[in-house]
Amino acid sequence: MSEMNHATAATRVAIECLTLWLESDRPSAAKRIARLQHDPDGPGADTIIVGLLNLGMLLVVELARAQGAEDLCERAGEILRNLSPRLPE
Repeated sequence: MSEMNHATAATRVAIECLTLWLESDRPSAAKRIARLQHDPDGPGADTIIVGLLNLGMLLVVELARAQGAEDLCERAGEILRNLSPRLPE
């Protein structure tokens, strides 16, 4: 399997996890995601983490694009740096 296919597959798993998480039944979503992590035939925690990082990067770059940024990576970094201090303790 090529690196591109692995990255795409991991990102699709992350989309599945985030879609579950956005539904109102978080305990059920957490159980499903835990099964994905620990199922011997599942993607595993490493793939889920890589996929979530890929998905997060895609989303923050899309946000930077929507804000009209010329340097998408620079603006994406600014968005993340500005978001962190605003998170609740």
